[in-house]
Amino acid sequence: MDISESEGPSTSSSTLKRKRSASGNASDVIPAKRLRFIAPNRRYDFDFPDSVIYYVAKNPTSAKLYKKLIKVCRYFFWKNPILFTDWLIYKNNEMKADFSKYEHDICLKNVPYKFWVSGFCNIGFDANSSFKKHIVPSFLPRIYRCEIENLALENQKLTTDEFSFLAAKTGQVCFSDLTVVNRDGKEIAFERLVELIPEVYSLDHYFKDYDKSVTAKTVKEMLKLPQLHNFVEFRLYNVPEAFDIEAFFAHIKKSKGMFQLEFAGALSVPYQSRLEAIVDEIIAAETFDYIPPFISYPEMDDEKSIKLSEVCGENDFHF
Repeated sequence: MDISESEGPSTSSSTLKRKRSASGNASDVIPAKRLRFIAPNRRYDFDFPDSVIYYVAKNPTSAKLYKKLIKVCRYFFWKNPILFTDWLIYKNNEMKADFSKYEHDICLKNVPYKFWVSGFCNIGFDANSSFKKHIVPSFLPRIYRCEIENLALENQKLTTDEFSFLAAKTGQVCFSDLTVVNRDGKEIAFERLVELIPEVYSLDHYFKDYDKSVTAKTVKEMLKLPQLHNFVEFRLYNVPEAFDIEAFFAHIKKSKGMFQLEFAGALSVPYQSRLEAIVDEIIAAETFDYIPPFISYPEMDDEKSIKLSEVCGENDFHF
């Protein structure tokens, strides 16, 4: 294989490496034109048929393989230009990414390539941005592959296909005011959302006010999911009354994970009594075969809340 690189400008991934300017305005560090690579004006001679080489270029099986290919021969980048980032964030009304220890918060608006995203992705938690629910769907066509480890989404609306593409490999998630819908536009149930993130071991989920994704059968259906037994942390906030607390507490007592349940304000008196009975049971227990969950609700007695937090803290619960 001819891998001579004598013609044309240097186009290795090291071209991206440029230290931030003293001003600290990372968006201006690397203009979009500096991220452009000129296509070769010569032919490469490979030891394999062109169709095979083209297929390899267009279908890298892993980030490690693709990085090796573009390091050895820039043909592979020209045929399938992908940039790698382990930090993707929506900040100051712009999608930004980090590309190295020197290149932080690079604005992606005029970068013409697709992105292989890993590491951390945060969309919706920037107080300086005005958010629309379609930010993530509008950017997804620019993502070649997602291997995100830590995903945070707020005030976003996605289809199940979009959500699966983004979150299927994620280990830690934080969702707030998230809506995931079927192709018919109907919002999926919460248990279905959990099913779509099979590799998650840490979940923080803030339910919308008057959330309809939780029903009387939500807990029963969740308990059928294998991943529910693998959670290290499982925290739910603004939990509606439809949530079957007795069935879920029975699961907690058989689990090794940490569970936090903070309930919504509009709870009936009977449901509050059910929560209080569970809290009393936890406080009264002398020993635990599980990590006691932290449970709170608006009408909870302050003294019991303090006592419960003490019991949790003494038994490996981390707030």
